[in-house]
Formats: sequence, structure tokens, C-alpha cells
Amino acid sequence: MRTFIIKANRAKTSPDFKLSDLPGTSGRIDVLCRFLNSAFLLSHGLRKNVRVWLLLYGPPNPPKAMRFEGPQLKVRLNPDERSTAKLIMKALKAGEGLKEPGKEVEVYPGLYVSNRTFEDVIRLTLKNSRLYYLHEEGKPIEKASFGSNVAFVLGDHEGLSREDETFLAGIAEKVSVGKKSYLASHVVAYVNIFLDSLTPPP
Repeated sequence: MRTFIIKANRAKTSPDFKLSDLPGTSGRIDVLCRFLNSAFLLSHGLRKNVRVWLLLYGPPNPPKAMRFEGPQLKVRLNPDERSTAKLIMKALKAGEGLKEPGKEVEVYPGLYVSNRTFEDVIRLTLKNSRLYYLHEEGKPIEKASFGSNVAFVLGDHEGLSREDETFLAGIAEKVSVGKKSYLASHVVAYVNIFLDSLTPPP
């Protein structure tokens, strides 16, 4: 299983943004939509070996954590940002009444929402996956070694905070797809393609 974790520092945690103006009203949930599509979509199908955590930390009620499970995911992901944003909006609506951090609500088969924090998700992921932090200053990804269960964490267009990086120090290996700062959606697409190249065809 491949797990991708992205922390969105300003993404709204209420469903009152405008689908017609995602960049201007949602705290850049459009970035998360592109990230999801790059993580899951193939030309004629959906990756079943992928899990994605979207961690929303914007106003008014952070955090909100959304977990997308490829093997169970029954919703239709389309290349357009608007339909993907509708899924995120419905997940935010479903999570409005949540109080307990560890309790999840199933929005659709394979899509869950909770109040888990960045630290909660990282600790949960470490139980069965090796963790990598995608950063420009990391080791070239081509020189890293990967097993069957891997997890990658990265920030949105603002990156991770110093506190987040301190938390990851010692538990995540820092790897890089290049020295330039690329779009998160491009990075996850590259990582998927690179890992595909390491897996022998059936």
C-alpha cells in the first residue's frame, strides 16, 4: 500500500466555500483536488493500492482529516476539480458534529472524515508503513530503498511548519524528486510513476 499525506494549512474546515471560486473562497482546496486526482487516477481506472490523507487546518474548526482508501473507494473521481471539491464538501458536512478525535464517520465507502491531527495520522501510519518526507533538500528518491508499505508526507503550496518538521525528524526519511519546488500534485504523480517502475510487471 502507498499512503500519501498532505497537510493543507489554510484549507477551510467548513463546507461554506464556493465551487465556482475554489482558489478564492476555500483556502486552496483546489490544491487538494488536484492532489487527489494525481494520487488515484489512471488513464482508464483508479489505483487500488493507494491511500490518501487530506489534513485540513484552516478555519473555522481545524483539524479535519479525510481518509480515502483505494481498495474500498466507491465514489467516482473525475479529472475536474469541481466534482472532487463536492466530495470534500460532503465530507466536511458529515464531520460537522464530530467531537472525539479518533472517531471516524464514513461518508461513502472508502471515504472517511475525523478530527485527527497531523501527529495522530503520522503515528497511525507508522504502525505499518515506512515514512518518507518529500522535500527539495532530501536524498534523491532514486537512491532510497522502498518496501511494499510506504508512506509519503508533504505540505501544500505553503509547505510544512517548523514544528511539523521537528516532529518528523528522526521518524521520516527525507527524500526529493528534485531541487526545484514542484506542485504537490506533480510530486505525487512522479512518485507513483517512479514506484510503478520498481514493480515488475505480472
